[in-house]
Parts: sequence; structure tokens; C-alpha cells
Amino acid sequence: MKAITVNPPLNGFEYRDVDIEEKGTRIRILENGICGTDREIVNGQLSSAVPPSGYGFMALGHEAIGEVLEDSGPFRKGDIVMPVNRRGCGKCLNCLLGRPDFCETGDFIEAGIKGMHGFMRQYIRDSPEYLVLVPPDIRDIAILAQPLSDLEKSLEEILSVQGRLYWKCSDGTYGCRHALVVGTGAIGILFALLLRSRGFSVTISNVRDATGLEATIFSEAGIAFFNSSLGYAGLKPNDKFDLIVEASGSDASLIPSLLSLLKNNAVLGLFGFSRSGMANLTSIDLQNIVYKSISVVGLINGQKPHFEAAMRDLVQWKHMWPEVSRSLITREIDVNSISGMSEVMYRKMPGEIKTKIVW
Repeated sequence: MKAITVNPPLNGFEYRDVDIEEKGTRIRILENGICGTDREIVNGQLSSAVPPSGYGFMALGHEAIGEVLEDSGPFRKGDIVMPVNRRGCGKCLNCLLGRPDFCETGDFIEAGIKGMHGFMRQYIRDSPEYLVLVPPDIRDIAILAQPLSDLEKSLEEILSVQGRLYWKCSDGTYGCRHALVVGTGAIGILFALLLRSRGFSVTISNVRDATGLEATIFSEAGIAFFNSSLGYAGLKPNDKFDLIVEASGSDASLIPSLLSLLKNNAVLGLFGFSRSGMANLTSIDLQNIVYKSISVVGLINGQKPHFEAAMRDLVQWKHMWPEVSRSLITREIDVNSISGMSEVMYRKMPGEIKTKIVW
């Protein structure tokens, strides 16, 4: 079968025939999503990328949907499914209970990233345990459920942390809570939409003006946009936030300025990794974290319940925000297009939210 393969830590990718031994339900891959992690691997920039044991290469890709080719467990031939990308170490309690996102040993494996072949290939075999059914209503945007699952888990974690106090408003909703999402990449936009669908007042920022497509999305979903190219001094004097999510992957030196924007009892969520810089915190910064009872939370990876929640939210969004839903997939590339694949595998395209590969 054909596959898109990499050989970390070397850069580059190949589209070639491979022979991979697997057990489980046979699935024909229909499409893959491309994200920053895939591009880091292709560019030789992800030090944690490791091929599976016994192989001198790794099939790339952790975002996929496919067609079930045989009846298996709760699934029937013809069902469209999404495979869960992270698998447990088989040793720690969290992994044994289906939560490798909280693996205690660090020995989890992850499709197309660490120790497991990914899904950028014509066929995979997988256990029904790791498959999530795709509702027909969202077949066109279902590839977004993988990155959205990470955010479903992230919000679940934030709300769990905030269970330390009564954080809902007097009407029992989150309508009085103001969130800032930093970064307008796919993760930032999806996180902002998720928070809006839960009732939060949301501002999203970037160090430039919003593009026309972004403006359309933010307008329909009721998300405010702020150009932070000159810092955050332009916000209203009393505009502080109950929640800030850093999803830009920008320089770590941004963190102290974000801390200053937080209210008492607020949360700073860090999603992904800063690419450079240092976060130099002063003694006053640390005092404010303590006196203001601020929580700083690292956010990463969802599991099967979060994939299922992501599917439900995408169904809801398609009816709530039809223009948003039509705007989130910005490009489709035929896997057999050599020029198209070379263009999108190494770098993010201008205006891109989500690019997907079609088999």
C-alpha cells in the first residue's frame, strides 16, 4: 500500500509503497489533516519523533478519517470512523484506565509521532477500542475532531481546576466569564469557538489584523478580535480575563505580559510549545500568582471521550454557525499531487486554518 513516510530525525518525506504488519479492523483511509506537529517532523525539528520498533521508517499522520471495510464490534461495513492517536504505555494506572493523556511513565506511543505508525496511508488496521464513529452530518469537517478533542480535554481540565471555587455566574452559566485566546491558528480558532459554545465572552488576538476569513468566523460566532502587535496596552483599562489560553506557540517572553491581564482566581492555560525565548518572571510576578490565586495549567492531548465530545460539538456548530463551518477547511490536496503535497507538507500556507489530504 501507499503511505507518506518519514525517517526522523532526518528531514523530508516520501510517498511510497510500504509493508506494515498490524492486527484489527481493516479501514480504508479517506483523508488526513496536516498540523504543525507533522510539519515539525517533516522538517526534522521534533526531537521526540521516533519510528516504531523494528522499522527504519514511520508512516506520518495522527489526524484521519476512514471507512470501515468489515463488520467489527459496534461498527458496520461502510461506517466512517476516526482513530484515536495516542495509546497507553500498558504499565501505569492512568494508561490502564484509558487515559494515556496522563501517562505517568512517559512511555505512551502516538500515531505518526512516537513509536507507532501514523495514518497517512491507504489502509490501516485498528481495534474498535480506538475508533470513534463520525456522524454523517459532519463528514466534510470531521477531520477537525482530532485537534478539537485536545481542546475538549483542555477545557475539561480547566473547569476541573476551577472546581476549587464557584466559577459559574449568578445565572448558572459562564456568560460573565471573559476569556482571551492568544493566536489565530487552527488551535486558537477552535478553542475560541469551543469557549463561545459554552457561553464564555471571548476575545482572540494576533500580532496583525484579522484576515477576511477570520473576520467572517469571528463575526458569526460573536468573538472579539484584538491586534496585539503593540502589546496589550490597547485593551480597555479594566479589561482583565478569567481565562487566558496561549495557543500561538510564540516567544516565551510573552508569558509575563499575559499574567498581568489575569483577574483574581484566573487560569493561564498553555497549549503547545513556545518556539523560542525565555519567560523571565520577577518576584512581583510570582507574588501576584500567589496573592491572586492564579493557576497555570499545561494543556495537551484528548482521549476517546473527548473525540466523541468533539464530534457532538462539530454537529452543533454546523447548525449554530454555518458560515464558520464552511470556512474551517481552507484547502484540500490530492495525495497524488506531487507539487501540491510538497507545498503543504513543509510549511503552513497563507490563510490556512486546516488543510487536508484526500486519498
